[in-house]
Amino acid sequence: MDPLYWSILLLAIGFAFVSLEIFIPSAGLLGITACCFLVAGIVFAFMASYYSGAIVLLLTFLAVPIYFALFVHVWPHTPIGRRILLTDPRANRDSASNEHYRKMTGLIGQMGVAKSEMILSGQILVDGEKYDAISDGFPIEAGSAIKVVAVKGNRIYVQAYDGESASSEELPVRDRDVLATPIEELGIDLSDDVS
Repeated sequence: MDPLYWSILLLAIGFAFVSLEIFIPSAGLLGITACCFLVAGIVFAFMASYYSGAIVLLLTFLAVPIYFALFVHVWPHTPIGRRILLTDPRANRDSASNEHYRKMTGLIGQMGVAKSEMILSGQILVDGEKYDAISDGFPIEAGSAIKVVAVKGNRIYVQAYDGESASSEELPVRDRDVLATPIEELGIDLSDDVS
């Protein structure tokens, strides 16, 4: 049999092993086998003639990067790729879960009422909607005023609040957003009176 036919057969088997490497995790064993078949195919092409060996070598060096570019594009959509690679959180930016999270983070700083006794967790009522929340500190009695202090993941953290304030302007200085408060209201003296 002509060495050129062997060359084509070995190259086809090499590219088939590269394809298997995409779908079957083998810790590189299939990739190494594929390289051996590709090199053997190039050697057999050179055995046929120098001209055919140079053409097969050039075509192989052009085909391998294209094949790997397709591999990088296709692999994340294979069953193995989907299991190994994490999904991009930006891909679901407009999903319902992200809308829910934005709504929850919008609760930070708002006042509400504890619907149930909150020894560790319980229900709260903020703007007429019920939420499950966690007490960030001491137990809170049912009917007590609360303030949402944080949202971490899908958990809302609240603290008991002593006042009936509804806006941030009516909150004591310690509960306000300090960076948005004018310096005069914070009681800080900026005079250069060092002597």
